[in-house]
Amino acid sequence: MTRRRTFLGAAAALPLAPLAARAQSFPTRPVRMVIGFPPGGGSDQVGRPLAARMPDLLGQQIVVENRGGANGNLALEHTARSAADGYTICHVNNSVIAINPLLYRNLPFNVLEDFEPLGTVTLGGLIITVPATLPVRTLPDFVEYAKARPGQLNFGSGGQGSITHLGFELFVRAAGLNIVHVPYRGSAPALQDMLGGTIHLMVDGVNVSKAMMDAGRVRALAFLGPQRHPLLPELPTAAEQGLPAVLVGGWQGFVAPARTPPAVLDRLEASLKHAVETEEVQRIFTAGGTIGQFQDRRTMARLIREELARWRPIIADLGLTLD
Repeated sequence: MTRRRTFLGAAAALPLAPLAARAQSFPTRPVRMVIGFPPGGGSDQVGRPLAARMPDLLGQQIVVENRGGANGNLALEHTARSAADGYTICHVNNSVIAINPLLYRNLPFNVLEDFEPLGTVTLGGLIITVPATLPVRTLPDFVEYAKARPGQLNFGSGGQGSITHLGFELFVRAAGLNIVHVPYRGSAPALQDMLGGTIHLMVDGVNVSKAMMDAGRVRALAFLGPQRHPLLPELPTAAEQGLPAVLVGGWQGFVAPARTPPAVLDRLEASLKHAVETEEVQRIFTAGGTIGQFQDRRTMARLIREELARWRPIIADLGLTLD
C-alpha cells in the first residue's frame, strides 16, 4: 500500500518519550549511505568525504554503498523500501529527486511522500567541457565547430533525462546544433570516454572534471550559472557568450525513508551540517571544484518543490519520457 506521508511530519503522532529515547541512543550501529551512481563520479566525490566526518557527531561509522543504475532511481527505490530507523540515508541531487519524477512514468516511489529530506550539502551549477585536443577555446568556437559537423559529434551525460542531459538539451536548442546524445550510467565513465576521444562534449558539475582540467586534458568553455563560478573566475558564463537561456543550477543533498522519527532526523541533519563545515571537507570540496554549503531539511523540501515546478513545463516541451 502506498505510504501517504509528507515531508517532515511523518512521525508527528508517535509518542514523545520513545522518540526522545531513540534519539539519545541513535545510532548504535553503522549507518549506510547509499549513492546511486558508480564509484569515482561526482556523487561519490561528495558523499565519501562527508561519510568520513559524520561519525564525529554520530559516534558510528558511515558505510558507503554504491547502487548505480536507472539514473539514481535504483538507489532511491532501495531507500524507500528500507526501514525508517535512520540507518539508511541516500545521496541525491536535484536531477535525481526533482527531475526523474517528471521523466519516468512508472517509478515505484513518490518523492513527496516516501522520503524525508536531511539537508543539502553543495551549491553550484554545471559547466560545458570538451577534450583539450578539440580545436576550440570558447563557446562560440565550439558552436561554429559543431555546426560544420552536424551529427558527427557525441555528447556524454550521466544518464538519460539527468540534469546534465537537460542542460545539454537547452544548449543545443539555443545554439541550433545537431549533436548525438550518449547516456552513461554516471559521469565517471562518460568522462573516461571523453578523455579517450569518443565523447566530444560534456555538461556536468565542476567537481566531475576539475582534476582533468587542472591536468590540461579537459577544457572548460562555459559556466551555466547566473554569474561566474567562484572557483573558476576566469570562465565566462554561457550568458556572457551569447546564450542567456542556457542557465542550469545544481545542488546535492541527502534523504531518509519516510516516517523516520524527527529526533533521528535531527541527529542525521546535525551530523551532515558538521561534516560539510569541517575544514577538511571544505578543503576537499574546493580542490575538487565543489562549493560546500549546508541548508537544512526544511529548505531542501522547499527546493525540491521549486525544482519540480521549474522543470515540469520544460520537460513537457521537450517531450521527454522514460520507462
